[in-house]
Amino acid sequence: MQYLLRKQIIIGVFLLCSSFPSLAQRGDVYQPFHDDLPYYLGMSIGVNNSFFNFNRNIEFANPAAGAAYAINPKNNLALNLGLAGTLRLSTHTLLRLNPTVLIAGSKNIYTYSEVGSTDLKTMNISSAIINIPLAFKIESDRYNAFHYTDIMRHYVFIGGKIDYDLLGSNKAVITSNSTGSNRTPYNNTLKGVDFGYEMGLGVSYYLQYATISPEIKFSYGLRNLNKGDALLSSIRDITGNFVYFTIHIEN
Repeated sequence: MQYLLRKQIIIGVFLLCSSFPSLAQRGDVYQPFHDDLPYYLGMSIGVNNSFFNFNRNIEFANPAAGAAYAINPKNNLALNLGLAGTLRLSTHTLLRLNPTVLIAGSKNIYTYSEVGSTDLKTMNISSAIINIPLAFKIESDRYNAFHYTDIMRHYVFIGGKIDYDLLGSNKAVITSNSTGSNRTPYNNTLKGVDFGYEMGLGVSYYLQYATISPEIKFSYGLRNLNKGDALLSSIRDITGNFVYFTIHIEN
């Protein structure tokens, strides 16, 4: 018993002594001159969830024949990859450009039923969006965390965006949910260009060779994306919304 206890004490003392060098290193400040850079570059990777808002006309309660009388948007996940360039305007204010490609592939946009039919159908549209956001970024001072000196800071941002769907002119496909195999080609009912505003928040971690910044962003479209197709004649306007979770890796 005493032998086992003595062995545990020796191992504990050894681990404590071996941890002294690592504890001493925690006093170092990584990238101490980063705040003096006039600009810096990086890349981003993340995922996003998109969905549409449908605002009904007064005629929605009594739509014309062939129009949708019950319509519901669907959420769609996509991968986003981008580049980032940040310009320092002052100590705590920056301007960031983050052109991003949203790789969504084919996605189900909404489900609906037509007047005179009980069959629930799904509108499927291929999509590959280029998102070009420009935002003002306001960040805090760096502060200590996890026993490291000046390793973190938090920030908020707000700005505008332009979205361009590279596949916006492609044909859509309507799938009947009752059969699942009845796929009918159809015109794309949504416009391919949108603009809007974005806002979000994040945290930056200053490591030895790079800065890692996980953030969450909320993006709201302002343009009416409804092309005015007869199917959506009872819908006044359609706007697109996104929620992003992104990790920025910057120098």
